[in-house]
This record gives sequence, structure tokens and C-alpha cells, in this order.
Amino acid sequence: MTFRLAKPADAPAIAALHAASWREAYPHILSADWLANDVAADRLQVWTRRYAPPDPALRVLLAGDAEGLAGFVSLFLAADPQWGTHVDNLHVRPGLKGQGLGRRLLAAAAGLSLAEAPGLGLDLFVYSANTAARGFYAKVGGEDVMEWLETAPDGSRQPVRRIWWPDPVALLEPVT
Repeated sequence: MTFRLAKPADAPAIAALHAASWREAYPHILSADWLANDVAADRLQVWTRRYAPPDPALRVLLAGDAEGLAGFVSLFLAADPQWGTHVDNLHVRPGLKGQGLGRRLLAAAAGLSLAEAPGLGLDLFVYSANTAARGFYAKVGGEDVMEWLETAPDGSRQPVRRIWWPDPVALLEPVT
């Protein structure tokens, strides 16, 4: 597995993996019609827009293997004075889940945050109904600190949770 920072030319591959991940993880959360017909174009638009021009706080770390893009994590450094750096996306190619890549990407995000925005926490948002992801974040020490309703990309209203690591160093330590 190789890791590198993404470039604007990577936006289509990132969007494709993002859409595939949502199709696998969200059939009980987002509309089946939207996932089947609209998610790919929506994610391509999002990722193309993120790189035109790129936000100076945006970092996207890609993990690649012989088959191409295996996973990615994106974060916005020092996004919030209270919560710190925001992990905006963490996705692993369907078929690779449960093999430790998500953990490695999240640790890499913590390392980037500690190096470029030291002294701040790390947070992310997760759909409340995404129990698999919430279990993973709890296992790696994330604190479930609040819930609210948000309009999802398919137009539905979904409860969302904030997961927070007050000290991202905890993500660098092995999970017991």
C-alpha cells in the first residue's frame, strides 16, 4: 500500500470511490433511487469544486494498491477553534473494509493535523444510523459528543453525530 497527498487530477477517482462507498454503506440511510442514479455525479461535482481552486486548509491523503485507489481521508486543518481539524471524509474501497486501512488513514489524518495544526483536537461527522462507522470510531477512542438533524445530499433529513478526539495523539497509538 502506498500513501500520497492528492492532486486536483485525482478528483474523479476520489469521487468514484466516494460514491461506491456510499452505495455500500448507506442503502438504509439515503434514497435507493438517489444512490443508484445521482450519487456519482453529485460526488464528482463536490470533488471537482473542492479543487477549483483548492482550499489551503484541505488535505486529502490517498492510499493506493495494485488495483488503484484503495481509500482516502480528507481533512480541513484548524477548521473550528473548539473542535479543531475536521475529518470531512474517510472511505475505503468496498471489499477492503476490516483490514486496517481505515485505521491507518485516520492515524495519518491525525499525524497531518498534529504536524500542521498542533494543539487542536480532531472531529468528524457520521450519520447516526451508520452504526458500523460509529462502532469503529468508538473503538479508536472517538468521543460521541452531540447529535443534530442535517439535510443529506439526497434531500432527506438525517440525524448526524459529532465524534471528537480532544488529543489526536490517541489515534497514533495501537488499538487494544
